[in-house]
Amino acid sequence: MKNIISKSILALLVLLGSFGCQDKLEELYQDPDGFSKAQADKAGVSVIAGYFTSQCTRGFLLRGEYGASYHQMRSGSRIMGTGVQIYYTTNAYGFSYSLVDVESDWGSNGFNRTVFNKINSDWIKQVLWAQKEFNKTPEEERTTMDVLFMRLLHVLKAVGYQRAIDLYDEVPYFETGSAGALEGDKANYIGQEEIYPKIIEEMKEIDDYLAGLELTDSEQAIFTQQDVIFQGDIMQWRKYVNSLRVRWALTVSEMEPGMTQTVLSETSGKPLFDMYDDVAGLADIAIVEPYRLQVELGITRAFRERADECRAPKLFLHDVMHCVPEEKSVEVNGEMLYYFDGDNSEEGLMNGTVDPRVAYLFSKDVMGRYVGAETGWDDNTDPNSYFNKAMRGYYINDPIMTDINVTSITFGAQGNEQTINLNDEASADLSKREEFLLNAFRTRCGQYLDNNWVIGTDRNMISEYNVRPQYNFDIRYPTLHSVETELNLAEAAVRGFGTVNGTAREHYKRAIEMSCEYWYHINVDNKYSKQTTPSFPSNMDDSRIDRDRPTMMYDASTYAEFEAQRFDGLSDQEKVEAIFYQLQLHYNFFNFETPYTAARRLIKYLGDNPGSPFELFKWKERMTYNPSIQASDPENWAKISQHNDPDLPIWFTGRTEKWKNVLE
Repeated sequence: MKNIISKSILALLVLLGSFGCQDKLEELYQDPDGFSKAQADKAGVSVIAGYFTSQCTRGFLLRGEYGASYHQMRSGSRIMGTGVQIYYTTNAYGFSYSLVDVESDWGSNGFNRTVFNKINSDWIKQVLWAQKEFNKTPEEERTTMDVLFMRLLHVLKAVGYQRAIDLYDEVPYFETGSAGALEGDKANYIGQEEIYPKIIEEMKEIDDYLAGLELTDSEQAIFTQQDVIFQGDIMQWRKYVNSLRVRWALTVSEMEPGMTQTVLSETSGKPLFDMYDDVAGLADIAIVEPYRLQVELGITRAFRERADECRAPKLFLHDVMHCVPEEKSVEVNGEMLYYFDGDNSEEGLMNGTVDPRVAYLFSKDVMGRYVGAETGWDDNTDPNSYFNKAMRGYYINDPIMTDINVTSITFGAQGNEQTINLNDEASADLSKREEFLLNAFRTRCGQYLDNNWVIGTDRNMISEYNVRPQYNFDIRYPTLHSVETELNLAEAAVRGFGTVNGTAREHYKRAIEMSCEYWYHINVDNKYSKQTTPSFPSNMDDSRIDRDRPTMMYDASTYAEFEAQRFDGLSDQEKVEAIFYQLQLHYNFFNFETPYTAARRLIKYLGDNPGSPFELFKWKERMTYNPSIQASDPENWAKISQHNDPDLPIWFTGRTEKWKNVLE
């Protein structure tokens, strides 16, 4: 399979040789001596078009990237609880109930600095080189395509800055139209309060420009060739630009509600992302050589290496998606104990009372249950805690509890059986078995002895994320999706900022329907296996790869109406919280930053954090800078160092006080 990026720059490759790998593409586009306008003219390709295509393919801008995804999964999950690391929720691994600082744990540098480093390098260089070429071209010689590609580069530049300021606030900023350091300018550190009005207004101007643009057949052919994101579809770019404005309007709503209302009024009737496959993103397979994806550069490597936080959150399965365990009780040693003996998914998926995404996004445990894990602390002092109920279901009805001659228990799928043997005391005394077995099963699951730190085995004792959506090399990394747009419009309507093309209920329901359809297709359309290149990892279980493909597409409309009726009865604050949960569930591991921004923003309105942080970890209000700035740019370091504090809320939150976790 030849990457689609190669098709987009075919004329350049013929001129300059075959550049299949990412580093060669960077060399091609970022070396002005190696890629001049004269050479581009000779090949019949605009140099600005080349920089535009290169910008679309930047790592972690509109596509995934192994390193960044790895650190966001690892540290991001600890902040937001998107996936559960059971060893930080129980005492089974030896950790104590004491505060842990995510800021200084292993890997925090990659977590903190990735976006800042990229906005100062990977995400800006192409824009500045293109701007330099554009600026030195006499106005009368600028082609329609030069102007179009430069305008779209400004869109992508704004996206990069938005992501940076949402995490750090103040970043080095170059004004639109400036070629920056290439022309001797020094970046000015400014933050959200100054940048958001600029980019919001700029997107309005770009949409107006695109709305009036007409391309000739030859111009359209060039645009289609170079545009690896939307394949030359002007309407998709307009949808993207306006959906960005809606996102940004909600982000500033705590500080600039008037701006929020204005933007929503201006986008009413404008094209927005509104189809389930409306997504701004690029698949790994489009830019990275297939044989390198799994082992080197793809986001799937991050999923493989961070299997320990792929346990399914109880928050999603139980609380948001209404997949409720079937609870039963039994008296043991004079005490009433409870356990989970199944769930309501089979009936609920068919009658529309359980979210279809349960079957698309998550995998059952070895007992065939959808049972997740909490992010709160469980030290086994409560015999009927959620985790204990899940573990007790494995042994409570086994003969080992009533037959003195049975001294071991075996469970799990054929070929993946797991066995636990009683100790001498429990072997000799039936009354000792509950305590022993509960601790043994807690330890087995809590220490990852069930799946040996591998996602996709057939041994998991708690539900996990489904491997099929994660190991889909064709997935376009959803940096912005139509579901988010619908949820933003729903929140805006609930909070009185304005209604755009529908009521809060209509947007909320539509978001759920589209998310169900999106994740269904991501799952079932996954054409990869252990035999393809790239492939599923060899240590994943074949049964999981096959079984985790849903047997049918469940009725999303019926479920969405069921959930919308529940939504109708909520208070405004409860509705906004429900909207947030839908956002976090939809993006899950693929877009940590957006739910993280939403959680920080909503703390003021809700009076509490809608995220589900682990009790053991400090809450983090912002990312911290690369300390090398102190030596390389002491003038600006003096300005920003006072803000280099993970406990200091960012401007858009409307807060000056940090939200504190239970142990802080």
